[in-house]
Amino acid sequence: MNRINDQLNRKTTSNHAQPNDPALACFLNSLARESHCVQIEHLSDKAFYVLPLAENKVIRILLSYYSELGSHEYILPASLVSQGIEVTLSNPELIEKIVSEPALVGRISQEQKNIFISRVLESHRNTAHAIEHSPYQAQLFTEKLNFQTAEQGLLIGHSFHPAPKSREQFTLEDAKSYSPELGGCFPLHWLEVEQSIVSHGSSAGIAFSQRMSELVAHDEELSKALVLAETKGKTLLPAHPWQWAVMQDNTSIQHYLASGQIRSLGQLGATWYPTSSTRSLYSPALPYMLKFSLSVKLTNSIRNLSLKEVIRGTRLNELFQQPVLADELGNGYGFQLMQEPAYIGLQDLNNEIIDESLVAFRDNPLADDSQQEAVVLATLTQQNPYSKPSLIAQRICHYADINEISHTEAAERWFDAYCTHAVVPLFHLQANFGIVFLAHQQNIVMQLEQGFPVGMYYRDCQGTGYTDLAFALFGDKLGDEKQALENYWNFDKVKRYFAYYLIINSTFNVISAICANLDITEMQLMQVLHRKLNALLESGVKDDRCLRYVLANQALCCKGNFFCYLQNFNENSIPDPAVIYFDLPNPLASIEEITYA
Repeated sequence: MNRINDQLNRKTTSNHAQPNDPALACFLNSLARESHCVQIEHLSDKAFYVLPLAENKVIRILLSYYSELGSHEYILPASLVSQGIEVTLSNPELIEKIVSEPALVGRISQEQKNIFISRVLESHRNTAHAIEHSPYQAQLFTEKLNFQTAEQGLLIGHSFHPAPKSREQFTLEDAKSYSPELGGCFPLHWLEVEQSIVSHGSSAGIAFSQRMSELVAHDEELSKALVLAETKGKTLLPAHPWQWAVMQDNTSIQHYLASGQIRSLGQLGATWYPTSSTRSLYSPALPYMLKFSLSVKLTNSIRNLSLKEVIRGTRLNELFQQPVLADELGNGYGFQLMQEPAYIGLQDLNNEIIDESLVAFRDNPLADDSQQEAVVLATLTQQNPYSKPSLIAQRICHYADINEISHTEAAERWFDAYCTHAVVPLFHLQANFGIVFLAHQQNIVMQLEQGFPVGMYYRDCQGTGYTDLAFALFGDKLGDEKQALENYWNFDKVKRYFAYYLIINSTFNVISAICANLDITEMQLMQVLHRKLNALLESGVKDDRCLRYVLANQALCCKGNFFCYLQNFNENSIPDPAVIYFDLPNPLASIEEITYA
């Protein structure tokens, strides 16, 4: 798989291109997507990213790849041009110039500016450190990847965010232990706790105690500890080691420790690996992955769970026990859910859930086949920081070589298969059942055989919603009070979030990652996407509004990560998250009249 045909076309506009800085590309591309001031100039066979500044000054950066969808790649350094004089800018100088220009970022306080720059530079340092010290490095782009390696191989992060690897509360030593991109691994910290201070839930007719027994069965010491705890009216609670230090600052937990209602057992059992989200952990042979609250600000929000979120997971698992939905899993699409069937957390002295203590159980479908190539979409599509083609391009070229077809044909087939296994089934569930998944790049895990998509796992069942159609079909399971259900979605919410995550965040990035490295245009793959979605529409879905919106609306609602982060919003706690969304021109609308062969 590591042999790539010499025909691989890097699409570089300069024969002397310097390596791209992927972290800076995330910053610049997020700004360009959200600011009308950014211009792309085409001169001869070259393209430039241009930022006009005050006093007739201009910042210019040569592009090595121009993307119609905005995923540009750059040749550095940037240049500051003033009165015909050109001066090169370091990356910190470039960021400082941009954030100091009101025409580009609006008028912000000095404090906002300082915080933003500090976080952006911290993210860039973290990315550079991960690129240099990843335990996998070139292996990520040349060899078959198991789930653990693919998860820990996401070195760059969100491709349209100014600081995708910001993690303010982690020290460097914390990062070495607990960050996926540095190969973190550790045993969990286990607590013996009184049942009276615990809240838990489990679905599909399986008691929580059984799920806990399954989780600890791998380790004799833990199994004995659970049995002993249960004889005393207690149970075990797993804690992320870093989060346990945070939890001990809680006054209720301090009281429980002093009274003996909580007893620390220390770090025990299997080795766990942080996945690409950092707070979700994986241990290869165990039946569950675990998703923890983690009181760290990652990208736009503090990553603490809430009771309503973990209940969403159990509710969804119950819903998919219905035969009409259970039959949809697979169903020719190779589509599977990593269900989240249980949770546990501590109650405080007022019997309220302590969010920082919550843990969600997630099914591990790879428990019996840990070497299956299951690769998170964000790792597949990230820019290769080692100056070689992206992982997705490598896989496509491998597929082309073994099937003796052109890279262009292989790219079309690969993308068509991605649509079949990811885009179509997710839209099918929305349009025919009213079940909405926030399918961003880190929630889609592609199942690959010989590098080619054969199925997909969707994860993060807390990011689900139900429309009027779902209530019409499953009202007895969801309840009668739509507005009382935290994740009831009207159409405005569906078109804002579902379309953004699946089409803009995930699928547009797949297209750009393929086309940046292979001799195929983004519009060619947009036509494939249009054809697949149009075929689903013409099949006669029950609710066609979102499909028609994506296919024909002149603009799609898009999340503004740059200005959300600049304004220091916590995305999970702002009263109306819609304020960070804006209209992005929709390239699908321009190919409505295409006739397909």
